[in-house]
Amino acid sequence: MSTITAESVVDAEAARPLRADARRNRERVLVAATAVFAEEGADASVAEIARRAGVGAGTLFRHFPTKHDLLLATLEQGFDDIQAAMERAEAMDDAWEGLVHVLTVCAEIQARDRSFLDSVGPELFREPSLQRRNQERMEHIRQLVARAQAAGLLRDDLRAEDVPFLLSAVGGATGQCTSGGEISPELWRRYLGIVLDGLRPVAATPLPVAAPTFEQLTAKCAAVQLADEA
Repeated sequence: MSTITAESVVDAEAARPLRADARRNRERVLVAATAVFAEEGADASVAEIARRAGVGAGTLFRHFPTKHDLLLATLEQGFDDIQAAMERAEAMDDAWEGLVHVLTVCAEIQARDRSFLDSVGPELFREPSLQRRNQERMEHIRQLVARAQAAGLLRDDLRAEDVPFLLSAVGGATGQCTSGGEISPELWRRYLGIVLDGLRPVAATPLPVAAPTFEQLTAKCAAVQLADEA
């Protein structure tokens, strides 16, 4: 005879399909959280998220027991958008246009979503699911880079590991500059255009320093995470 535990009750509750009204409330909370985290970063107030969603704190925490759970759900959503962009790019006949599509989507996310930009580093190494999503993202980027290089459309010395740095420079820097509203929120497009011109093989000059490896990047971020927790 099986024993009923608190854990089994929680698992059963989680597996039970949500009622239509509960599902709508969850979606409203997630939409509001995505907007608030994007505007204010990971330190945004849960009370503000509940206010914008039009639900009480109890409803919010019923669907997302902790703020971390809510932040994780919005980050997963960001990775879903990137995954969709990768799949669309890989289906394009033109290898350069496919790469441009992915870089544009990723730069826009980083320019407009503070939580994704701020959290994708430290949060990445707390959550196995996000580590996996990041590894999948890098593998797609490697394939897109290799395809564009094989077609002679992309400089030969670019590495997939260069791409996150380029995107952070474009999306992160312009996102901070435009957050007050005085500068066009579309400024990131200007600098992405300059970066894309620099990725073309025409007139490319040798780069003075080698790209880091993916293992070096992940080891460095993990070390920073451990230092923050110490």
